Amino acid sequence: MRVATWNLWWRFGDNWKARHDAIAATLAALDPDIVCCQEIWAERDGTDQSAILADRLGMHVAHHPRFGRRGESFGNAILSRSPIISSEVHSLAVDNQSGHRSALVARIARGDGEMTVICTHLEHRFHLSEIRQGQVATLCELAAPHHDPAGFPVILAGDFNAVPTSEEIRLLTGERPPPVPELVFSDAWAQAGDGPGHTWSGQNPYLSQAMWPNRRIDYVFVATPRPVPQGNIAAIGLIGTEPVGGVVPSDHYGLAVDLID
Repeated sequence: MRVATWNLWWRFGDNWKARHDAIAATLAALDPDIVCCQEIWAERDGTDQSAILADRLGMHVAHHPRFGRRGESFGNAILSRSPIISSEVHSLAVDNQSGHRSALVARIARGDGEMTVICTHLEHRFHLSEIRQGQVATLCELAAPHHDPAGFPVILAGDFNAVPTSEEIRLLTGERPPPVPELVFSDAWAQAGDGPGHTWSGQNPYLSQAMWPNRRIDYVFVATPRPVPQGNIAAIGLIGTEPVGGVVPSDHYGLAVDLID
């Protein structure tokens, strides 16, 4: 099973239409089973980036747009080769902060059963680790009802805006006492990645003047305990690192993970 996660950089930059085409081409070449997308755009007239991508890729889509004053949405979406049984959005507001951040939880058909995928995008300001720790606690609470140690594991993916050594990531991986006892997550890059795995990289031309280059802040996590080898990480790599028709798809590099099914 191939799972991808990618922050698509909304409509930022002056070439966002060309970037959309580059994103679609990159994903088509990747041929994933599941894609967790962050910074997806949609318009009130029904034009929806996730639906356009799903149609091109022949996938199902879960997306619940929330429109702002300008009539445009900024959020998360999940694309799936298999039917999506249900989906819902949960707020990740903490102490009345980061109210626009959310988690999208989808139940996806898998053979004769189901699996759960959670796509998220945490608070981006690096000094607000405490907020992200609260958001991580909420994510664990959302995952807990779907976690079956004898079944296929919950997949949690997205842009966490936090480095692997941060307190918020250590809460997920069990390096700190987890918010939900006996529920921790394997970091796919830590298990099978080669090199630093920077998804926010100074090598990306959009980030040549960024204040915070060279960080691994995008993740695919797999819940544990689980009935290994099912759900084990077989391979992982970066996506979106190469231009398509001269266009770099996003300011983030994404991840593609092959899981043992």
